[in-house]
Amino acid sequence: MVEVMRAASSSNKVDIMSYYEHSVAGHPDVELGLCGDRLVRYRIHCAEQAGSGLVVYIPGFGGDLGAYSEVFCERVATQHGMAALCVDYFCMRSRPSVGAGISLLPGERERALSLLALPLDTPDTALLRALDSFQPDAPLRFQGLLTPPDGAYQNFGVMAALDILNAIEDAMCRYSGNRDNLILVGSSYGGYLAQLVNKFRPGYARALFDNSSWAEPNLAYVVGRDIGAVEYQCTLQGGVELALCVDSPWRMLAGHPHEFDVDAFIIRSFSASQLDQMAVQGGTATFCLMVHAIHDSIAPTEAKLAMARAMLARGFNAELILFDESSIDGDFIRNMEHGMGLSMLQFFEQGLALLAGRSLDFQASRATEVTLQAGHSTYHLDFGCPLVQLHRHRIESMTPA
Repeated sequence: MVEVMRAASSSNKVDIMSYYEHSVAGHPDVELGLCGDRLVRYRIHCAEQAGSGLVVYIPGFGGDLGAYSEVFCERVATQHGMAALCVDYFCMRSRPSVGAGISLLPGERERALSLLALPLDTPDTALLRALDSFQPDAPLRFQGLLTPPDGAYQNFGVMAALDILNAIEDAMCRYSGNRDNLILVGSSYGGYLAQLVNKFRPGYARALFDNSSWAEPNLAYVVGRDIGAVEYQCTLQGGVELALCVDSPWRMLAGHPHEFDVDAFIIRSFSASQLDQMAVQGGTATFCLMVHAIHDSIAPTEAKLAMARAMLARGFNAELILFDESSIDGDFIRNMEHGMGLSMLQFFEQGLALLAGRSLDFQASRATEVTLQAGHSTYHLDFGCPLVQLHRHRIESMTPA
């Protein structure tokens, strides 16, 4: 256990925050079969309060990791009397600020070495340092990859959601958590993972608070190099631009052994047929609060609106709130960019206030199995271990869902 001591308050009382760190086994990649044994770390704040409820904060692609995750969990735990948890899920550290390495694509690397008159065996780190100080006379751009640490790669959603489910179950078992008061909170990719956790185990969470997530995979984040899309851009000190994608084995090439096919897309989406399957397995019981900018080029608003309408048509306990420029107040909503610069702590407070009237008698699903058909594949999730086990079966004769 690690204890963090805060400054004394005006009443001379010292606020002490404690948390535990644990590890659970990471789930294998059943779609591609590429990832071996690994451990998934999670941190739980005020674990002794898990009997009152558990809030799971799910960070996005690096932007809200570290100090923000810790502050969020600490404040929620101390102010609301529940435990708060954050999971170091698969491929979470996919940005340079949180440990991802940068390398140029082979052809781009040769171009850079030639430009800088460097030997062919120059390490990537040395090449990047040289590019960082290089000042081009005209715009200069190189394409490359972001490589997360610990052998991770961009699976997009499935493995990360399984990691989160396993961490939640481990915490519930360790600390006798209140299974009827589980709340998922996330922004951008974190909100998408919260939705995917809810899809894989419908009715397990009492509430889901989602800021600006996707209704279906953004292909730029999965197969960006094959479709000419850029996931992450940065400008070095001298002015050189880098256009990067997170390293992923998925390919948008028909017949490729790692083809990102229709089935892989569907299982990561929230189409009408997928929502139908969630509904009959308990998904309508979870209160799903979603907020989104009225225009969002990264997580298209039109797709999110269609998802919300489909949810409501199927009896989901859901609400989508769209914000426009008039909503910017510099406090809760700071801009109209992706994520809106939204205060996740205020969002949680607002969601909790709505939850009091939208989910009075919630009882979490105790189902030990969930089955989802996605195109020619059946995804079967077994929760009886108690950690989740996912199995994928191909049935070639089936009509895509």
